[in-house]
Amino acid sequence: MQIQKLYSTIKPYAVISLLVLGGISSLNVNAMGHKSEAHNIEKSQIEGEISNKHHDKMKKHLHRLAKKLDLTSEQRNEIKAIYVAMKEDRKADEKSLSSFKEQMNSLLKAGKFDETKFSVIYDKYQKNFKMVAMEKAKRRHAILQVLTPEQQSKYLTMRKHR
Repeated sequence: MQIQKLYSTIKPYAVISLLVLGGISSLNVNAMGHKSEAHNIEKSQIEGEISNKHHDKMKKHLHRLAKKLDLTSEQRNEIKAIYVAMKEDRKADEKSLSSFKEQMNSLLKAGKFDETKFSVIYDKYQKNFKMVAMEKAKRRHAILQVLTPEQQSKYLTMRKHR
């Protein structure tokens, strides 16, 4: 009985101490406050994985379109070229929107949500959002131009169900 009581009083302190020690050992910052080289390597690996995810997503989307719309090889090649061009545009957009994401993350981590800061940040990047939406609309338009009228109606129906 006394052992259980002792165990129940010690257990929370043991868990807290393990969490604190784990947090301290996982800090990856040198004395100057800069991130270490290991962090930069991890970041580049993550960016490579994200790039691969986009490539896989594009490939999967193209395969789904080809299957659902019964695309010819010529249509597949044209749509693939559209996706490749889109990929280059997306890289430029990602660079411009990365600072927006960083600012939003810092705003979300704050103790209290500041609506005015959000409005200022959002307004600052509104032009970029418009540009991204326009590129997406251009891509969809270009895909529609490649398709036959029957395929176009199927494509638009597929878009509704998303």
